[in-house]
Amino acid sequence: MLGKLLSKILPRASTHEGASIGRRLRMWLPFDSGPKREHITLPMLRARSRDACRNNPIARAAVERMVTDVIGAGISPKPVIESEALRMRLIDQWEAWSAECDVDGQTDFYGLQTLALRAMLESGECFAVLDTSSAAGIPLRIRLLESDHLPFKNEKLKNGNIIVDGIEFDTKGRRVAYWLHPRHPGDPVASSTADSMNEPRRVTADRVIHLFEATRPGQIRGVPWLASVLVRLKTLDEFNDAQLERQKLANLFVGFIRRPPPEPSAATIGPDGLPLTDDTEQPPLVFEPGMLQELGPGEDVTFSAPPGTSTGYLDFTRAQLRDVASALGIPYAILTGDFDNVNDRVVRVAINEYKRRAIAMIRNVLVPKFCAPIRNAWCDAAVLAGVLPSNKPIKATRWTPHGWAYLHPVQDVQADVLAINNKLKSRSEALLERGYDAELIDREIASDMAREQRLGLSGNRADRREPANSAA
Repeated sequence: MLGKLLSKILPRASTHEGASIGRRLRMWLPFDSGPKREHITLPMLRARSRDACRNNPIARAAVERMVTDVIGAGISPKPVIESEALRMRLIDQWEAWSAECDVDGQTDFYGLQTLALRAMLESGECFAVLDTSSAAGIPLRIRLLESDHLPFKNEKLKNGNIIVDGIEFDTKGRRVAYWLHPRHPGDPVASSTADSMNEPRRVTADRVIHLFEATRPGQIRGVPWLASVLVRLKTLDEFNDAQLERQKLANLFVGFIRRPPPEPSAATIGPDGLPLTDDTEQPPLVFEPGMLQELGPGEDVTFSAPPGTSTGYLDFTRAQLRDVASALGIPYAILTGDFDNVNDRVVRVAINEYKRRAIAMIRNVLVPKFCAPIRNAWCDAAVLAGVLPSNKPIKATRWTPHGWAYLHPVQDVQADVLAINNKLKSRSEALLERGYDAELIDREIASDMAREQRLGLSGNRADRREPANSAA
């Protein structure tokens, strides 16, 4: 019956085997939806992803690794402007503001980066609301909101705009507003009547930053990073729990006592040498180091042989975790901490590929969808507050991620020196790759040299070494 129905809907012949409806694939009928409806099951997917991050060690490790390796100490801005004095002024003003930019006062701008990326990986998306009500300093503060604040509200407004999953679009398809719950739907109900309603409120799009990784053109909501591996992680976790319970049950029995059938006229003697009555329970043997146990006539003890883990358990688990690591783009050894049979060459290749994934996350998601919009809003607020000049191109910025640790310090530094000396890269580029600002490094070097001259120190350690003993 199903085959006849499919034959009417689908073409009888297909040039692609994956689109055939033969015996092997006739039950593979995925739901094909547009990019605006792909996340229709986002609430359940989001809840399961968060549960995995709380209770599944591999899911938690994956999110922790990605957040740590992508953000590190923070993705910092470097002003791109000719005036050195203005560059240093921008750097000083930004560092002062970034220390107090959090509305809740719990962290700085780089801590908000960490929190936003973690929320995006776990829940699929994160929102940052720009608060310009602050009166002190540069009037801009950042409030992070979880994905739950944006409801799946769908409505057509009188002005022609439409609301799709909580996002309002104008007639040209541009985002103009977000309808956000003022309070998290999962939090306890507030005491006041107004707050207890928690109806979505319209917030203009210029005040909302929507951080998510789009995988399809036209996608408007984010999907949790662990979506493709949630089922496998859950199944593997249950499999490991079953193995643990199997071992626990098997180890409950140390041994078994065999006795001959009792004679009708003889009393049964227990292990303690005392006769047992009909209503007395047979006491168990208690094994202690160095103990000699006397057995009654005809009794013997058979020790249990609890089974070990299933054959191929380790290989099976590793194969599943390799699939998980491959889907998430994290090297297996880094995800699991299992470095058995892994040499430094393989680690270098894997980490280089992993770095490309992390850099893509920074350049294609975090910078354009989170860092740059906040930086631009900060520049506008600073100009309005009179802190920065309005006649200079102060928004031009180059974002510098936190540098990766050296795999082979001597070889890596030598490679940079060779590239700089042969004009394959600039010294500034080499320092930016390590997460440093060349101008700040030069200032620190100049300050160190001035201090050494002031204190009468000259040269480096190699110049100050004592000459070798000629007699030797």
